[in-house]
Amino acid sequence: MEFCDNCGMAMVKVEDDWVCRSCNPDKVETSSSSSDSRTPSPRPAELTDLPTTDSGSVRKADAMKWLDSLDEPTSTELKRAFVPKPSDFSGSTYPTSISNVRITGDPAFVETVAGLLKPIQDLEDGGTRVEINLQQTEDRDSGEQTGNYALYLSVAERG
Repeated sequence: MEFCDNCGMAMVKVEDDWVCRSCNPDKVETSSSSSDSRTPSPRPAELTDLPTTDSGSVRKADAMKWLDSLDEPTSTELKRAFVPKPSDFSGSTYPTSISNVRITGDPAFVETVAGLLKPIQDLEDGGTRVEINLQQTEDRDSGEQTGNYALYLSVAERG
């Protein structure tokens, strides 16, 4: 896995070159027809164009307008959007472009939203593994089970 020197995003392999999806989306998109099915073909990234507060937050009205403008991704788009964690990675994934999903809530909510992520299972193969952690949540104060669940889902390169 290579990371872009300019923006820090994970890069994708297009033919024999590493290309940043953020800095060179046209090169990734025009080459996607000749590359393998795992090479991301990015959607229009209007998220990066949204105005933010000094702390980096997007205001609710702007976030709701952005959310409303999105189309539901196809299963192929969803799978291509995932950036796997490199096999030798350690530390926090938070400041990287490595993809992680966390869903928390009551069982009905977690099951419903998790159903949207079923295509991610297809990423499990000889070179990539799906990491999944599904557990009941517990109350921090009492230590008792809450009846709610947490689902953590990510993809990692096999070492």
